[in-house]
Amino acid sequence: MSGTGKPHWMKILLWLASVGSSIGLMILGARFINEDNAGLFLEFAVITVVTLVYLYLISGKKTFTYLNNQTGYTVRTLAPILIFPGIFSLFGVLSWIMDRPPAMPGWSLNFLLAAANMFMVGIYEEGCFRACACDALLPALRKTRHPFLFTALISGLLFGYVHVVSVDFSNLQETLQFVLKIVNLLISGSMYMILYWKTRNLLGLAIVHGLYDFIPDFMNQIFLFPDVENTGSYTTGDVGTTIVYVIQLVFSLLCLLYVYRKVARKLDYKKILEEW
Repeated sequence: MSGTGKPHWMKILLWLASVGSSIGLMILGARFINEDNAGLFLEFAVITVVTLVYLYLISGKKTFTYLNNQTGYTVRTLAPILIFPGIFSLFGVLSWIMDRPPAMPGWSLNFLLAAANMFMVGIYEEGCFRACACDALLPALRKTRHPFLFTALISGLLFGYVHVVSVDFSNLQETLQFVLKIVNLLISGSMYMILYWKTRNLLGLAIVHGLYDFIPDFMNQIFLFPDVENTGSYTTGDVGTTIVYVIQLVFSLLCLLYVYRKVARKLDYKKILEEW
């Protein structure tokens, strides 16, 4: 049992239900709601509320006690991971300089909706795969030899897997991209997880996560670029995509090393586990 009075198995079931609910609502949204920013705003708002409800069911009042704890520290510490999407955003700027596409009608509202959508993605993904996962798994794994490692691995691998839509395993490049995508998300998820262990802060994680998703694509929310690629496709079978994932992996490992040296190796894991 834990401080919220629920047995460990029930908390784990609630966490898995939060994952399943997010996936199910995404599928329903794609089927019944227009996939423009206004439609996505409604879809993501529902998923965000549902995720926070699950977090409250798992964590109780602690959900709100720690919601915005050390937000500035969390954002500053994770800020280096924004360098990679920042480099990608430069391609959008260069494309604008060369093509000078027209601004889309109502671009300001579209831009704000897109930013709000990515922030909500940050809330419900960090709420589900960091907050709910930690609050459900850490107490259950308390008596194992490496509860923090197991929590990060279980949550991180699931986090990576649900981001891969479809893969043709007969295609070598797609298979490599599948593996690289999961490993990259496992590493980035571990960085978020380390900060959550220290601060139990959800708001800061959501801000960084949302910026990571929004920065590479922000120019597409303002201008009508010709032949915009589908940024939701994670496995393309193209060698160039594999190279990008390898570069991302190297960069992610450097960022993980930074977060480990700055935060993880200084944590009192025994005390954290006792107070969780």
